[in-house]
Amino acid sequence: MVNHVFISYKHEEQDFVEMLIRQLQAAGFPVWIDTEQLRAGENWRESINYAIKESFALILVISPEAKASQYVTYEWAYAQGAGVKVIPVLLKHTEKLHPQLEQLQYLDFTDRARPSWDKLLRRLWELQGEHQPHSVTVSRDAPPAVQSAVAGLDSPNAEERRSALKSLAQMNHPTAYASLVSAVQHPVRDVRVDAAFLLAKQTNYKDAAPVPGLLDALNDEDVRLRGAACKALGDIGDGSAVSELLRVMVKDPDSNIRWQATGALGKIGQAAVPGLCAALRDEDWKVRRSAAEALWSMHEPEAIPGLAEALVDKNDVVRQAAAGALEGMGAGAVGGLIEVMKNTKDVLIGRAVADMLQKIGSQAGIDAAKQWLNSRQTTPSRTGTTKIF
Repeated sequence: MVNHVFISYKHEEQDFVEMLIRQLQAAGFPVWIDTEQLRAGENWRESINYAIKESFALILVISPEAKASQYVTYEWAYAQGAGVKVIPVLLKHTEKLHPQLEQLQYLDFTDRARPSWDKLLRRLWELQGEHQPHSVTVSRDAPPAVQSAVAGLDSPNAEERRSALKSLAQMNHPTAYASLVSAVQHPVRDVRVDAAFLLAKQTNYKDAAPVPGLLDALNDEDVRLRGAACKALGDIGDGSAVSELLRVMVKDPDSNIRWQATGALGKIGQAAVPGLCAALRDEDWKVRRSAAEALWSMHEPEAIPGLAEALVDKNDVVRQAAAGALEGMGAGAVGGLIEVMKNTKDVLIGRAVADMLQKIGSQAGIDAAKQWLNSRQTTPSRTGTTKIF
């Protein structure tokens, strides 16, 4: 019986493919994957040919690495020759695809904050001849209670939609979970947002599936909802939320929300560092302060150059926050600070870093600071005398 989905991909995309498998299996689709181990075997071509012919669709995960792979190319080409529908999923921007692929309509997954899971599932249901009448897809094997709740998501009554979501969240069944995940992409905004919060709580803030709906909530008029979204996004810690949280940190009209966005970025960690370092140069001192405070709790070496520059910020509050962040790193900041001190052409930054190294108290840092300061106490002038900095 032809009933599984074949996934063609390069092993570099393993993390995404594992998420893809979870989504498909939760929606009731059996999955077949060609592993690297199978490809290394003697009969890999025969096994793959059979698996492709027995599938009703082949999902092609497109990336530059996949484009260059002879195995991936063989799989989608064989599928087309065998009459199996190919569904291209664009994971990374890839130039000059094969002409046969360019003719196909791909699903865009390049924006990790807004993955097209619902569109993908709908396409698979269409290929199986299961045209779903509702905005959220549901497995044909789903219990009646799940199917009823999914139907309720399209109710014109907001309270009924909310009740349907709560019902799905309380059901201990894979199809209920899959429907809740799909609801994060629902065309009605309150369904998307409510589903995201319920899903975040259900997964104990350890799954990125609620992120698109939570990002929606960051634009809500209700300040409490925006604050709750900031907290949930910080607890989840997914890097796809960084750009929107940075926007909130800079532009939200409520100072408390800006502060909560700062805290969320601090929880996310390394993925937020480049954006926060850029914010250290913002024209608004409050933004610079918030960025320094977010970096304070992260202890990320990547932030050291930006924080070193902030030590000479024209605003004393920003300077204090940057100093606190560097002191908080302790000995872990010494190596990076020494590099900044040696390479900077700004004497003020060099002196501020030297002071910070002495304050941290590491012997290596103290010795480097003294050496740098001594080398800059005097310098020959044109008249042969010395100039004191």
